Formats: sequence, structure tokens, C-alpha cells
Amino acid sequence: MLGLLRGVSGVEVDFSIARISLRWKRRERFNIATLLETLNMFAENEGIRLALVFDELQELLPLNLDFSKLLAYTYDHLRNLVVILSGSQVGLLYDMLGIEDPESPLYGRLVSEVRVKRLSRSESIDFLERGFSESSVAVSRHVIEEAVERLDGLIGWLTFFGWSYVNGVRDLENIVDTASRQEAEEVKRFLARTRSVKRFRTILKLASQKPIRWSELKRALEFSEGIEIDDHNFNTLLQKLIKAGLIEKRDEHYTVPDPILAAAIQKHI
Repeated sequence: MLGLLRGVSGVEVDFSIARISLRWKRRERFNIATLLETLNMFAENEGIRLALVFDELQELLPLNLDFSKLLAYTYDHLRNLVVILSGSQVGLLYDMLGIEDPESPLYGRLVSEVRVKRLSRSESIDFLERGFSESSVAVSRHVIEEAVERLDGLIGWLTFFGWSYVNGVRDLENIVDTASRQEAEEVKRFLARTRSVKRFRTILKLASQKPIRWSELKRALEFSEGIEIDDHNFNTLLQKLIKAGLIEKRDEHYTVPDPILAAAIQKHI
């Protein structure tokens, strides 16, 4: 397969470490459609279906790439490829793909969706205990329960805690701080793509402290700016943050649902 990819414009292949890198410069510009066609040909010749995984797809938004057309072409013509998309900002992912938009090339296509639910306390404890057992690492019940309380059933952070602990980082506060710094970088990338950085930052700071009602949140934002804000404009701000997965609405209150994200906003944003 690496040999086939070597012939695609804009693709560099290093056989010593099986690495593939892409070039986006004008000269020898990378053509992703050609790359996918090459991978499809390889899969067809081998009699297999090849899975392509795009992690955190919404990070491609700054490239202004029409991913929906590319995926529609893959769906219709490259039958030996299976495309798996993942993203922590589900609302942005839906907007980017346009699955529910009648004008989108992907509208009406069959899509299988998997959402990772928040684990209960008992499920979280069981998840960590099984992971540590498989890694042959002895961890006290107290340490596991403390981690579960801090990470609130979010399987990504439970996994990060387990991986860190197995690799020698045994201080929970250290692990949480590292995770919050990583999450802060995600928030900063989102803010860098907007024109309402100050307003978004204020809303996030308020919602990360405690669940807050719409009216309280709006009054606090208006007080911080010293001006009245139109209801429609304020709702637009909230919807953008919800689509980005940074806040959610629960029982008439807005909150930051992820404890690590909340810590990141409070400490690093």
C-alpha cells in the first residue's frame, strides 16, 4: 500500500517508519480524492474493506475543505472504503457534514452513529478496575473512587487517568492539571475562529462556576460589557457554544458539563 501511495501527488512516504505525510503547498499540492481512490484500489486488489478514521474532524474547519462532497463521492464510488468520523464537538460536526440539510451532498445517506454515554459511578469504578487488572497494576479502591468523583463518568478522562497512572503518574491533581491544560488548548482554538472572543470567554467563565439561568447569564454578560444585548444575538452565542460542546442546557440552566473542561476554563482561559 505504501508503494501505491508514493505515486500520489503531495504525499511523502517514509518506508523506514511507515509514515505518510501530506503537503498543502501550491507546487505538488496534495489531492485527497486521488489518495482515497488509491486506497480504494488497494483494498479492492486485496479483497478487503479499508477503514479510514478521521479523528476530531471539526479541526479541519479552518482549511475550508468541503468534506461533505468528498464523503458523498466516497460513499457513492469507493465501495471498498469505510469512513469513520469522530469529534468531541458534535454540533459542529453535524453542521460541517450537513447530514440534516436537504442541500447537502450527504443528505439522505445512511449513517450509523455511536455516542459514548457518561458512565455511572459503579460503571466508572468497574471500568478502571478492569483496566488496571489487565495492565497488572495494583491500585487501591480509594484512589479509584477519588478519580471517579473528579472525572464524573467521562470515559475519555477515565481512560486518560488510567493511562497516566499505569505510566507512572500517580498524583491525581497532576493528571487533572495536565488534562485541563490540553482541554484549554481546544477551547483556545475554538475562540481563535470567532469574532466574539470576549463574550464567549465571559459566558464560559460564568457557566463553568455553577449552573446558571438564561436571564442571570445574560444580565451578567450585559453588566460586564456595560451595554444591553439583543436576545437574538445572545441566543446565537449560546447556540454556538452548545454546538461546540462547550456548554449544555440542563433543566433551564446552562452549565459546562465536563469537569476537566470547567477546570480548564477557570484556570487557563
